[in-house]
Amino acid sequence: MTGSNAALNIFKGLRSILINEVNGAYAIPVIQQRTNQLKEFLQDKSSKALRSKWGQKVRDAKGFYQLEMSPPKFDEVKKLKEDLVLVKDFIGNGCFKYITVKQAWLLFLVGLEIILWFFLGETIGKMHIVGYKV
Repeated sequence: MTGSNAALNIFKGLRSILINEVNGAYAIPVIQQRTNQLKEFLQDKSSKALRSKWGQKVRDAKGFYQLEMSPPKFDEVKKLKEDLVLVKDFIGNGCFKYITVKQAWLLFLVGLEIILWFFLGETIGKMHIVGYKV
């Protein structure tokens, strides 16, 4: 029995050492110190990243993203309405009969590009080639 009592005492001693270590590691001052160290590290890395070429590319991409993804302004909507009226008049007056093959081909390609970008956007939005997740 003395062997098992010795093992039990060793286990209790190791358990108390482990509990003290865990309590010391999660003490509030240690956590605050680690938090401050992490903040300083992240600030240092982010400032270096912003000064790098990659940071400049990210800023440029952000500018393009904000420009391209912003909703249309009132002037742009007004211009679109005017363009739609021109298309309506173009078709209504029969002017399409007088365009060249080159112009017709160019109009077809622009329309095809618009349609394909629409379907690509739908596919990306669905995150599936076919059908929606239900």
